[in-house]
Amino acid sequence: MASGTDIDTLKACRDLVEWATGTAGTPGRIYEHEGSSLEDAGGNVPTDERYSNSASSDSTNYVAIIRGWIYPSNAPPFNGQRLPIEIRVPDGYPAEPPEVYMRIQLRHPNIEKNGQICTELLDPETEYEDMSLIEVVQLVVKLMKEPETDSGVDTEALCLYEEDQSTYNQNITAAVMAQVQR
Repeated sequence: MASGTDIDTLKACRDLVEWATGTAGTPGRIYEHEGSSLEDAGGNVPTDERYSNSASSDSTNYVAIIRGWIYPSNAPPFNGQRLPIEIRVPDGYPAEPPEVYMRIQLRHPNIEKNGQICTELLDPETEYEDMSLIEVVQLVVKLMKEPETDSGVDTEALCLYEEDQSTYNQNITAAVMAQVQR
């Protein structure tokens, strides 16, 4: 029998898919759903080298792994291109924050080398408050457009963002377009 947490997670996943479907084909679309693994996803964490150093590869038990695409902006540096993300929902959700990963290599002030998107709003030790998965996606989209400069984890990308916005935007555009070509 499913626990209350599992039912909450299932509902949150269904709400996200329904929300994504409802915005399909609209100018305001920011998320497109690819798929979900709603069983115990503890053993289904990706094993490629992007995630091998991930702090999440410890004993965290995931009840869902959700894959989709975000559309940060039609303007530069993203130019309407979609970016693949993965949301890993832990067993303790919604009291514990999900982990969100960018599924392409992207040098961004708030993305770790392993692809994990870092913001204080998703950090269980700082400011995290229960968030719906829709709110998590909206937060990530906003973060891609407006990096949190006070909590950057990629210092090179952060310095470039703060000191040379034009070059930063060119680098993001090149990285996004290179991934689109794959």
